[in-house]
Amino acid sequence: MRVLQVIHDYLPHHAAGSEIYTSHLCRALRAAGHDVAVFTCEENRALPQWSLTERRHDGVPVFEAIYNRIYHDLSEQWDDPKMGPLLDGVLARFQPDLVHVQGLQFVGGVSALAALAARRVPVVMTLHEYWWLCPRAGLMFDVAGRACERATPTDCARCVDVYPIDRRRWGDGRHGGAPAPAAPGERDGADAEDKPPSGTHAALGTRRWFARALEGRERELRAAREHVQRFIAPSRFLLERFVAAGFPRERMVHADYGFPPAPPRAATSRADGAREPARRFADAPLRVGYVGTLSDYKGVEVFARAVERAAGPRETLRATVWGHLDWFPDVAARLRAIAERCRALRLAGPFAPARRDAIFAELDLLVVPSLWWENSPLTIHEAWQRGVPVLASDRGGMAELVGRGGGATFPPGDDAALAALLGRALREPGFLAQLAAGIPPVRPIEEDVALLEALEQQLRR
Repeated sequence: MRVLQVIHDYLPHHAAGSEIYTSHLCRALRAAGHDVAVFTCEENRALPQWSLTERRHDGVPVFEAIYNRIYHDLSEQWDDPKMGPLLDGVLARFQPDLVHVQGLQFVGGVSALAALAARRVPVVMTLHEYWWLCPRAGLMFDVAGRACERATPTDCARCVDVYPIDRRRWGDGRHGGAPAPAAPGERDGADAEDKPPSGTHAALGTRRWFARALEGRERELRAAREHVQRFIAPSRFLLERFVAAGFPRERMVHADYGFPPAPPRAATSRADGAREPARRFADAPLRVGYVGTLSDYKGVEVFARAVERAAGPRETLRATVWGHLDWFPDVAARLRAIAERCRALRLAGPFAPARRDAIFAELDLLVVPSLWWENSPLTIHEAWQRGVPVLASDRGGMAELVGRGGGATFPPGDDAALAALLGRALREPGFLAQLAAGIPPVRPIEEDVALLEALEQQLRR
């Protein structure tokens, strides 16, 4: 079987959950005797946008379209017509039996799916987030810092009005009113002097153009989803969200992420000289950590504030934050301010993927404090594979996972409740052991390979 993976970004320069999972899956597919390639995007201002480069990663051919995020209209977020021909050229060369989509932003969106449909190649897509429903990178988390119960064009307009907008396409001249001229030197869509017409979008002011564009997005994506034969949902929570949004249940498949085996957790010596799995001893500091993106929607500041609350005068708590400090400067600045006040908190920066096992070996407890509707966080599975229990926000796929055991939950954004759980782990030596005893098994990546094999056979009939 020849499988083309389509994803917005890829390793080694991008190492978030979907990229790491795709790399695991590529390796497992090759081990099972299948041919694999990746079609992805990369920002490189030294090369023209929409040019195509080629490289290899971990033995896998990677076709990398240059996408420098030079936008002319908001609609390019979900439909970039110039990406379709690039993908079509890769399809002609690689001749896949199955295309497995991991992400559609940057790689063309609607136009990418149209290219796949024209080649009549079976398409399955793993849903890592809510891109189909939410124009803010699929987060379902608005610019005011709130998790969205549902996405609507009028509400979502405030999250995307930083993008250029083509007023000839979305403006009043084509939608029931007179077009407003742009002031000299003004970017399209930012004319504060424009008088909104009467009608459905009048109250939105200049945001009405963005709301109209997002209504178009809904229509175009509703048609484009017919080009995907199966959607794989790693959590039941996410699956039900998509069904509620109108996606056909009969084309949804629930299958949590699979993982390659992790090395055994390092052993430590007991006082009597025997060997046992690593754990926290009663007289040792509690080692807690956060691993991931340092953004507002990931809730890392909730973790930092909870550590500051829980840390006492004695050095019984050691908390480490791993992640890029330069991606979200405002969040990083607030984290640094807390770390200056709290000796228990250390900002360690990013780490190379090869150090992942060593990082988790340093932890007694992982905290996943996300504020958005997480799907099925990879870090929870990675911690469980290494015997590390998890404290997670009681929301979305996090609550679904930890509800099976292996940790405890706290209300999203509630640093006092998280601090109370950390305090319990500090005071009660048996608490961590109780959580660790409930860790469920993690699905092996070979089951994901078997699922793709089965879907390819089913969809080829």
